[in-house]
Amino acid sequence: MFVRDKKIYFLIFKVLFILFFVKLSRAQIPAEEIIDRMTLSIYGLQSYTCKTKINANIIDYGITVGLKGMVYFKEPNKLALKLDNLPGDVQEKYRLSFTQTAVPGMASKTYKEKYKPKLLGIRNFSGNKKVYVLYMEPYKQSSVKNVTMFVDSENYTIPKSIIFYRDGGKIVIDQTYIKIDNYYLPSKQDVLFDFPKIRSNVTTEFYDYNLNVEIDDSVFEKDKK
Repeated sequence: MFVRDKKIYFLIFKVLFILFFVKLSRAQIPAEEIIDRMTLSIYGLQSYTCKTKINANIIDYGITVGLKGMVYFKEPNKLALKLDNLPGDVQEKYRLSFTQTAVPGMASKTYKEKYKPKLLGIRNFSGNKKVYVLYMEPYKQSSVKNVTMFVDSENYTIPKSIIFYRDGGKIVIDQTYIKIDNYYLPSKQDVLFDFPKIRSNVTTEFYDYNLNVEIDDSVFEKDKK
């Protein structure tokens, strides 16, 4: 009996050690590598289009509007969000938040070029997920002060991110994804805009995806700087 109990205790210890080691190894991954791995969620995807259904609540104006639009993506880094009748300030900030988070492969490019990342650790997230928590500051001074991003440790999507601005404003983005073929693409996005001059809540649903389709480059012209 003693020998059997000793074997059981040894087995339990071994399992706990492996679990601890896996958790530790995940936490020790370099922040830069996590950002690079974001491209895995859409690896091989050449292009897509999808429809969007948007409910926008402009808090400061007491306005609630329903909008529809289209999203266009084309590798390596072209993304256009076309909306109708959304106030200019909100449209621009929403386009920015969408561009930086909706397609992880694009987010990795944006943040790798413009931000210095730091891994704060790995945390539990909703739905039993484990997420890497990244803290990022821009290399060059800009309107963005810093970004906190939560990256799924399994598929490297971005279920949550918070963009802090120097004027005291922030954008909080909560996002869910759907797997289509081998790609993880956004299915719903809840965005809170909290700025000194404007506050709003925007919920967007993404549906009717068409993958690897022909998209003319003229679609993206308005998004060029």
